[in-house]
Parts: sequence; structure tokens; C-alpha cells
Amino acid sequence: MAIVELMKKRRSIRSYKISPISRQVISRIIEAASYAPSGLNRQPWFFVAVSNLDLKEKIRQECEKHEQRFYDHVRGSFKESLSFLNLSPVKSFLTEAPYLIVAFAKKGEPYWNESMWICIGYTILKIQEERLASLTYTPPQMSFLNEMLDISKKYKAVAILPIGYPNEKVDLSKRKRRLIDQLVRFIE
Repeated sequence: MAIVELMKKRRSIRSYKISPISRQVISRIIEAASYAPSGLNRQPWFFVAVSNLDLKEKIRQECEKHEQRFYDHVRGSFKESLSFLNLSPVKSFLTEAPYLIVAFAKKGEPYWNESMWICIGYTILKIQEERLASLTYTPPQMSFLNEMLDISKKYKAVAILPIGYPNEKVDLSKRKRRLIDQLVRFIE
């Protein structure tokens, strides 16, 4: 599949079939992520792939606790957007998806945050190429993941990517994209 076609078809999925995924597929996804450019080629990323149901349940409980606090305080247009998209503090995708990939970045490395998000971009495109689905989930608080997953505090959790086969259909026609004329101004 051509890269632009992958980009056009990729959507955030929040419901997954309970169908297993092999470690080899997860390894291919992480290998593709490793080719992302990074500041001074420092490659500040590290991933934890979680398939253990008990651990996924603990992650979900902690995320939902922080999400509830967040939702209790959100106001205005942001709250309207969350409601429009039917989002809530309940994050069942964290236990439905066969795998969670927790993306960590090594703090203090040159351009660590920018590099990490480019790497996540590579990751979600490879997930799409594997005919799987995902979501770049960023709970309001993630420091608990270091202790829960036994990761040094030199690393910061940046995102959780649930990975699995989609259990929902996304109507691509409802997800309008801005036109190119709205995105760029050429100065020649």
C-alpha cells in the first residue's frame, strides 16, 4: 500500500476485537518505528509491549482514575468536543486490545519530544500497514507507568498505543480534512 493511501485510511480506533497478535508483528512495528529520524540520531525512544491482561487492567484502572479527574475539570469548547466524539473517562480499549505499546522517551536528549512524536508517527503507519488499528492515547498523567512497568525515571511515558483488529467501522466521509488551500500559503 502506498504511504499516502495508508495515511488516508488510518483512523483512531477505540474498540478492538479480542484476537491475538503475534510478537513477530509487534517486533516489525517497533523495528519500523526505529527508523524514524531523531535529534543528533540519539534515538531517545524505548517501548514496552504489554499483552498481560492483569497488567493491562491495572494500567486501565490508573488511567481511568486520572481521566475522571481531568473530565471533572474540563470546560468550554474542549468539553463540547469530547462530548461530540462520545469520549468519556472509560477507556475499555486498554483491556480490549491484545497489545498496548507504551512509548517512552529519554528526557534530556536533544529534541527528545519532537523525535519521539515522529517515531510514533512511523509506528502508527506501520500498524496500519499491518492491517491493524491503533490510537495515540495520552492520559493526563502517565508517570505511574515508570513504576508499574519498571522503567527508569530517565524516561518519560509519552503515549499508549493499543493495537488490535478494529471492532468498529469508521465512516471516512464523516472525517473531513481541510483543503490544501486552507493549509498552505505559497510565496514565490
